[in-house]
Amino acid sequence: MKILAFETTDAVASVALYLDGEQYETVIDTDRRHAESVLPAAEALLSAHGLSTVDMDAFAADVGPGSFTGVRIGVCMANALGAAHRKPVVAVNALETLARPYRNETVCALIDARNGNGYGAVYQRGEIVKAPCACVIDAFTADLSKDCQMVGTATNDPKMPSAAAVACIAAERMGEKEIAPLYLKLSQAERMWNA
Repeated sequence: MKILAFETTDAVASVALYLDGEQYETVIDTDRRHAESVLPAAEALLSAHGLSTVDMDAFAADVGPGSFTGVRIGVCMANALGAAHRKPVVAVNALETLARPYRNETVCALIDARNGNGYGAVYQRGEIVKAPCACVIDAFTADLSKDCQMVGTATNDPKMPSAAAVACIAAERMGEKEIAPLYLKLSQAERMWNA
């Protein structure tokens, strides 16, 4: 199975190639915007393995939560490539990518949304205990057990979502013809419009 995966929800984007159980990832730490840097990075990664998008069995993207613009970029790229090549597109959320390395434990994945707010979810042995939601971090974590592993940009283990994790999770769940962003709260423009 060959999957091209995009992670564009955070300041540092990444792309990954899943080839029959092996993952190859390129982290894109540049001043260029995701819209300008992600596709060239994906093309370079594919080319390094003698492949192109036509060779993929599926495409995947981190659908959020995260940067509204970043989420849209990854989702649009995966949807466009899936539609162009008539291949499945798989949605993976940012919180489950953070929790993946701890799938045999209880883990709380938290993404910082500033001012004490965040996005959180709790998983136990790969199963959802608390579904992804927008939250006040202190309130969300108040009743967690002491043995719960904490991971993400709002914790002392500030890992970011990765395209390699998106690709691995996507390989386990083949999916949809089109995916949609996971927005857990209104964008700033929508909040200002409603004010």
